[in-house]
Amino acid sequence: MIESWDFVGIVSLRLFAALVCGAVVGFERKKRAKKAGIRTHCLVALGAAIFAVVSKYGFIDLMTPGNDADIARVAANVVTGVSFLGTGVIFLRNKSVSGLTTAAGIWSVSAIGLAIGCGLYTVGAVGTVCMVICQYVIYRPLRKIEGHTPRQVQARLAPGDGLVEEFIGIMREIDKEVSISSLTNHPDGSVDIVFSLRTADDPVIDIYDFMKNHPYVTQMNI
Repeated sequence: MIESWDFVGIVSLRLFAALVCGAVVGFERKKRAKKAGIRTHCLVALGAAIFAVVSKYGFIDLMTPGNDADIARVAANVVTGVSFLGTGVIFLRNKSVSGLTTAAGIWSVSAIGLAIGCGLYTVGAVGTVCMVICQYVIYRPLRKIEGHTPRQVQARLAPGDGLVEEFIGIMREIDKEVSISSLTNHPDGSVDIVFSLRTADDPVIDIYDFMKNHPYVTQMNI
């Protein structure tokens, strides 16, 4: 097809709008320290919008009488093709699955990109607002209703009297029902402790800040 300046302007607007919508969703994910952040969501939305434009306008010259070319095939395959990105952020850790919400967000943001790429700005904008509401606004109320998944924490404490009791006390300020599953005393006086912790925060705690404020914690893994 012949690309006029009007066409270039319309397509540029659609791609930029898809980029912005992806950034809005990605910003919320980044604030929660998720692996897929602003750039990932921007690229997924932008790529989906490009595929939509190609699917919608790239094969117009093939649409002739008697030609049954399916111009929606490219856009349709985005729905399944983007799934491999989602599988990359799903992890099985300590017998619990994490990353499902981020994977669903990547899949949904591709739909937003497709909508905007096809010129359905309202659908894309409303979809972006709905995603932000789902992932941010109602996140904490849902966590209270569903409960919090326990995280397994491993820590090593330096030798010293009363440090184990102090450390457990700090953990119980975060979760009153903290469950200790393993406690190992080493010949040098250091102690390894493994326990399950529930908290409304995500991530559970900032390891760097915690170890900086409590130097007797020499090693920590969540």
